[in-house]
Amino acid sequence: MGFVLDLFALPRAERSRTRRLRNAFFSAYLEKNPDAQRVEVDIVRDAEKLPAWDEWDVQTKFEMLYGEGNLDEEMAARWNALSRWTDQLHQANLIVLSTPMWNLSIPWQLKRWIDAVVQARLTFEVQKGEFKGLLGGRPVVLLVSRDGAYPPGSPFASWDFQVPYLKTILGLMGLGPFHEIIAEPMGLMGPQVAKEALDAAVVRAADLAKTL
Repeated sequence: MGFVLDLFALPRAERSRTRRLRNAFFSAYLEKNPDAQRVEVDIVRDAEKLPAWDEWDVQTKFEMLYGEGNLDEEMAARWNALSRWTDQLHQANLIVLSTPMWNLSIPWQLKRWIDAVVQARLTFEVQKGEFKGLLGGRPVVLLVSRDGAYPPGSPFASWDFQVPYLKTILGLMGLGPFHEIIAEPMGLMGPQVAKEALDAAVVRAADLAKTL
C-alpha cells in the first residue's frame, strides 16, 4: 500500500483556487489507487506547531550541521520535535504539494515548513563539501496557481521564485522526479481567462494522477 503525503499551504482555505487542483488530483488518484494511504498535512493550520526558530532551534540545527551532534536536554527535545516532520517525508512514497504563489514566491507558512524539514542528518548530508539528499526515489507533484503567467522563455520567467525554488530546495533533499501542474494566469487577464486556465489545469491534474 502506497503512502501519499498530501501537503497543502492554502491560506484561503475553501475559497482557494489551488484547492480545485488538489481535489481533482486526489479524486483521480484514489480512484486508481484505492488502497493508498493518504496523510494530509494542513501547513497553514499547523504553522504554529512548527519550530519557532529561536535561539535553541538555531543552535540545535548548527550543532547537527557543523558540530558533532552533541545535544543537551533542551536541544534534544527540539530535535525530536522537528524529526516528527521529517519522518513523514521518509515514510512517503509520493509527495503532493499544493500552494499558490505569494509575492512571486510561496506563503510564509510553507517556508516555515521547509525550514523545519531541510535538516542535516535527517533529510540531507554533506559529503566532501557537496550536498547529498537522503530522500531519493520519492516523486513530487507540485500543484500551483498564480495570478500572473511566468512560462519558461517568456519575459517574466525570471520573476518565478515559486516553482524553481520548490524544485531546488526539495531536490536538495533528494526528492524527485517532479511533476508540475500550473494554473495561470488567475488574475491579471480577467475572470474569463482565469476560469479557462483553471478548468484546463484541473483536467491536467486529474490526467496526471492517472499516470502515477
